[in-house]
Amino acid sequence: MAEPRTDDDLLTLQEAAEALDVHYMTAYRWVRQGDLPAVKDGGRLRVRRDDLDACRRARQDDRDDHDGRAEDARQWQVHVDRLLQQLVNGEASEANTTVRQLVKDGLSVADLYTQVLTPALHRIGDMWEVGAISIAVEHRATAITSGIMSRLSEHFERRGPRRGVAATVTAPGEAHGVATAMIADFLRAAGWEVHHLGTDVPIDDLKLFLDIVPADVVCVSVAKSMDPEEYRALADACEGRQLIMGGQGVDLAIAEPLGITVLDDPRQLVDHLEAHAPDRA
Repeated sequence: MAEPRTDDDLLTLQEAAEALDVHYMTAYRWVRQGDLPAVKDGGRLRVRRDDLDACRRARQDDRDDHDGRAEDARQWQVHVDRLLQQLVNGEASEANTTVRQLVKDGLSVADLYTQVLTPALHRIGDMWEVGAISIAVEHRATAITSGIMSRLSEHFERRGPRRGVAATVTAPGEAHGVATAMIADFLRAAGWEVHHLGTDVPIDDLKLFLDIVPADVVCVSVAKSMDPEEYRALADACEGRQLIMGGQGVDLAIAEPLGITVLDDPRQLVDHLEAHAPDRA
């Protein structure tokens, strides 16, 4: 007789991704494709250890047959440095070629977003803050990155029933929308219908939009600090919906007492929504 399973036999999807040495969104994609079996336990996706081991063996077999390009594609710092230089120099064609080659070599687009594009943009922001580059160079780099993401967005499209409806937007007064556009792509890949509102939407206009569009969740990217009144106004505008914030400018001490969920990155967002998705049955 088989031994009864215990909680130790089940891993969260994040734990499984770490055990497989892949990004959370890569493991999530494998679950959706049927390559990594998962079960629902307590409202969250869980992976059995024996299924994890089987997936690891299958992936190892694939790597043994691979010519090594995928391993090269995960030399994060090398790729970040190369792309950073191309963005700063305004080399749009070269930056697009770098990104296309990384994807061709086996890097998932989710990993590309979080491990290459995001660190490169953070470093560009740091360079601007210390006066190493001008605001014009910073804006040009952002525009090149937005073009790259536009070409990659089709990789995040997913067919099938929708998990729910989400709205993505930057905090009031913010002009850079790359982070929230990334969030929108991750949500689409997870099966959400997304209304991407972009940058600098006044809170009153956001409320009017939400009065018309039946969004289940509103995701706000916050790069700069906000006034406490803006937190309260956003919470009021999103009343009856999940309000989730992320970014370097979020103040936990203000957000959490207002019932605002604060998450660090798109992986946490997808995991959170997987556990709290509306019932569409």
